[in-house]
Amino acid sequence: MTQFLSQVSESITRLVANASPILTAIRIGQNRHVTGFLWRADLVVTSDQALPAASGYTIVLSSGALISAQAGPRDPVHNLAALRLDAPVSVSVPEPARSATIGALVLALGADFDGSPTVRLTNIHGFPRTAGAGSAGATITLDLAGGRVSHGGMVLDTEGRLLGMTSVSSGGDAVVVPHGVIARFVEAATATVAADPSATAPMSQTMTLPTVQPIPQVSVQAPAESVVRNGHASAPQMGNPQMGNPQMGNPMGNMDSRRGWLGVSLQPITVPENLAHRAGQRTARQVVSITRGGPADRAGLRSGDVLLALDGSSTSGNHALRAFLAPERIGSQVQVKLMRDGLVHTTVLTVAAQPD
Repeated sequence: MTQFLSQVSESITRLVANASPILTAIRIGQNRHVTGFLWRADLVVTSDQALPAASGYTIVLSSGALISAQAGPRDPVHNLAALRLDAPVSVSVPEPARSATIGALVLALGADFDGSPTVRLTNIHGFPRTAGAGSAGATITLDLAGGRVSHGGMVLDTEGRLLGMTSVSSGGDAVVVPHGVIARFVEAATATVAADPSATAPMSQTMTLPTVQPIPQVSVQAPAESVVRNGHASAPQMGNPQMGNPQMGNPMGNMDSRRGWLGVSLQPITVPENLAHRAGQRTARQVVSITRGGPADRAGLRSGDVLLALDGSSTSGNHALRAFLAPERIGSQVQVKLMRDGLVHTTVLTVAAQPD
């Protein structure tokens, strides 16, 4: 028995040592960081949910070396963000895992502030009942609480192959964004930049890549087709998200059917465990985009802000924003509670009428 445990221990140590050069710490403030990992020599993948919006970042490699990186595309549906290194580094990326089976042991790796590795030994708890469970694109849950994983870390199988990236579901469970989903995200991002070099704009101009298909229960509380825009659940085909939904006709014919409007597109998120105590809540909505000159823009909100409450009312419920932005709210001033760069702020916003 002692010999067996020694062999297991040695195997874990070896796998961590082999994978640690891939891990990075992304500094996001004083004594604060997010884990990421090198997908290729010039690109780091991390958690969109945990990464504050900025135009540039400092990356700490496992060796302790510092390297700067620029903001790349983001996909809030799958909780993925890409950072482009200013200079490529020598890297040997793990091969993708061949399969994932319930009960299989895996390693969840993260990075400390100085880039050194952290590790937890766990197992695959299950697959949500979705088509393709067990395939490269299926959602995978781990036998870990969400607060015990490093957002943006790596998950390896017992052969040292890459299963995917650690994330947290809307229910607070540790989940894996599968290798196949990350590969499609990076492929789409690369194709977008090749076709349009301006796509390298700062992360504040969040990009959701259309070729990445959503999978249920990975880090967000609603699928892509129900992203809330200005308090209204709307489908992608309903027009320009920057302009909100078109005005609906009023069957009564003699009343203004327009509702209140904030001038933002919002994505439901789970507040990272290390920030939940400051926010005072576990769920919120992140600002994905802002209409120039709209109420949110005039109030100083930015893409990447996490909207916590309006006049003390939580924004995280399925119908909370719609109920709040009733027609009688138009023209009123409301106090906005938000989180930016890990700190809670308040500002005042005047609700406008939904544009025609």
